[in-house]
Parts: sequence; structure tokens; C-alpha cells
Amino acid sequence: MRTGTRPAEVATGVYRVVRGTGKSNVYLVRSGSSWVLIDAGWAHQGALIKSSAEMVFGVNTPPAAILLTHLHPDHAGSAAELAQAWNVPVCVHPDELPPPGGKLAYTDPMGRVIEPFARFLPAGEFGACLRIAAAFDPSAGVPGLPDWQCIPTPGHTPGHASYFRAADGVLITGDALLTVSARSLWGVLPGQHQVSGPPRISTWDWSAATKSIARLAGLEPQVLAPGHGMPMTGTATQAAVRAFSDKLAAGPEVAAGLLRPVDYSSRTRYRRPPEMYARLQWLGPLAVAAGMAPHNVIVLEVPGRNTGVIHRTTLVRADCAGGHYLVALAGESEWVRNVRAAGGRVVIGPRHRRAARLVEVPPQRRAPVIRAYLQRSGRQPDSKAAASEARYYFGVTADPSLEELSQIATHYPVFQILDDARQPTGNGAPPPDADIATAGD
Repeated sequence: MRTGTRPAEVATGVYRVVRGTGKSNVYLVRSGSSWVLIDAGWAHQGALIKSSAEMVFGVNTPPAAILLTHLHPDHAGSAAELAQAWNVPVCVHPDELPPPGGKLAYTDPMGRVIEPFARFLPAGEFGACLRIAAAFDPSAGVPGLPDWQCIPTPGHTPGHASYFRAADGVLITGDALLTVSARSLWGVLPGQHQVSGPPRISTWDWSAATKSIARLAGLEPQVLAPGHGMPMTGTATQAAVRAFSDKLAAGPEVAAGLLRPVDYSSRTRYRRPPEMYARLQWLGPLAVAAGMAPHNVIVLEVPGRNTGVIHRTTLVRADCAGGHYLVALAGESEWVRNVRAAGGRVVIGPRHRRAARLVEVPPQRRAPVIRAYLQRSGRQPDSKAAASEARYYFGVTADPSLEELSQIATHYPVFQILDDARQPTGNGAPPPDADIATAGD
């Protein structure tokens, strides 16, 4: 008896079978007069998959083979059941089969976390699949799919394989590349749709996985049919896959702005801070309050321009010609817009909280302050720290002249810090030829 709904055709002759949030995708792939099943879901899904296949290909029309992207229970669980019902082979990449008499050990540190618990995963038909799965020769072509290529994509597992039809750019990726984020509960909820890698904690070798993603990006797929998540089609598919691959190649998000520099020097209105930096911003006020931050680090408190909620931002103060200043490295930052909306009325804290007023410095008077920022705390102009900030934050030479800084100053708002009752001297900034003071309070 047929049950369920007819599988959706995601590309010519490629049908997706899935049921329920968190379930893995199963694909029915037509090639000429025959067809092949790619992946087999969890155990006890055989009846659903068989019924779905009958809706597309008719009764008593078994596949030429069952291909598995990898031997994980959520992709191979019903393979043995279906192989017996259809009397067809179960095929995997040769590197996917465990060594005789041995067990596979994770090489990635995150994978080792789950390794002791792997024996508690649902076995059922999956154990039988391990006993009957046979290796195929990728160089001889894909069993049952002469118009497809096997693309080795090791990483999530040692012998993970993806399948690619070059004629129209259809790419079936298993868990090598997903369209849901497996890193959080929010990412796997219905409606979330983004290119992502395999779950780190269940991945055998993350370094290999990132190289496999780069290889898949090089195929320039037109249709992305993942093991989890909705298929992605259209002109944006190539760009999304390439952007994700490039993001991985650039390094872990946690390193951006913390362990490696971020290039803020683009001449745009606003340069978004690194994601991890934004997430850890709450630590700054705690460090300042505990006296653990350098003397020239302050916490700016200003109400949000739309909500009125107090926002706290940790900033580095620049001292120039006897005045104290704040430089907006990211351009038109949120704190900059909030300060303007508040008329410059702020609180500097929290260790020694005091009311203050910020007066914006006109662009033509900002250069000395920016140079003072680069040379703060007694830095030498040719020091590594000063040169790095000059390059990555301002896009200038290691020891920039005032003329060079004047050319880019319009992109970096600068504010003079005044006591609430004080008025700015002159026009709120030192004269262009002023000596630059770097001493602290």
C-alpha cells in the first residue's frame, strides 16, 4: 500500500523523500530507464521510502542499486531492509568501510567528544547495513548512474562521497554540505535556510571536511541537494556555496578580530564588527570594573536611539594635546549613531562612572587624533602593533603622515570627551600641527 505524499522533484529526474524535522533527506534518482536510491534514512523508514519510489517509478520497479553518501545511522538505517526487499546491492566509497577487525577513531578533537557515546546510537537495520555494504570503484563510474560522477568528500567520515551530474550542475552532498546549520537548535528549525558544513561534533576530520567543501564549491553547482535541509536552486546557489567555502578558508569565526586581524580599512559607511567580538562585548565592562583593563580603556554608556535601553561599549581612549578622544574604527557604528541621537550626553563608566559629553570633531581636524590613537601608550611608529592597526583599521602606512590620515579621516568619526559642564576648546580638536600627547591620566 502506498502511503504519504509524492516526493518533490528538485531537479530533472531527482526526487526528495523526507518526513519530519531533523530527518535526513533521501533521493530517488532516475537515469535513462532505471533509477538509483541515494541514502536510506533512519532505521524503520523502509516502508516510506519504498512507497515513495512506487509513486514515481511504479510498482515492481526496483532500483539498480542503493548508494550511500556515508555510513551513519541517519543515512544508512534502512538500507539493509530495502536491499533485501528489492534484492539490490548497497554501495559505498571504498574508504568508507571500516578496517577489518578494527574500529574507526576520530581524528578531530570535537569528534572525540562523541566517540565514547557512539555505541549508544540506534543500531537496528544500520548494523545489518554494515555487514552487507560493498565498496564500488569510483574510477569505473557510479553504479546505476552513468551520467553522474562520484566526488570523494572525506571529512565527516573517511569515505564520504557526494554525487554530481555535470550536465545540469546537480550536486547531492549527503552531510558534506548542508542547508541548515547543525551548530545550534535554532539552525535546524523549519524555515532556517543557509549553507553550512557538517556538525562538528560528529565529524571525523574537520580539516578534511573544509577541503571537501572547497572542492564542492569548485564544481559551481546549480542545484544543491543536501543530506539535511531544503534543496537550494537558482542563480544564488553557486555564490552561496562559494561564500561559505571562502568563509571556512578564512579561518574560524572565533579568530576574527581576536586571534587574527580583520580588515576594517574598506571605505564604507559602516564596517560590521566580527561576530565573535560582538558576542563577547559584554566582557569588556566587567574587565574595566575589575581593574583588569589598560588605563586608556573606557566603557561608554549611552541610551539606544530607538529603544532608550542603555548600551555599554568598551572603547580605547586616545589622548592628544591634553584632550581625550574616542575614535570610531568601524565608521558609522551603532554607538556613534546613539551618541548623536543623545546629543552627546553619555556616561563614562562603570568603574568610575561620571557624566560626560561627547563633541564630534569635524573631519578636517581628526588626523592628529587618529595618529595619537595609533601611537598611544608610548608605541613607536614602526612598532608591530601600530603598523598592524594602521594597515587593518585605517588602510594607511605604518607611520602615516597627517596628510595621509586627513585623506581617510572622513570615514572615522571622532569625539572629544568633556566633563558634562565643560565646553570644547576652539572647534573641539587640536590644531593640525599640535604636538601629540600619549601620556595617560
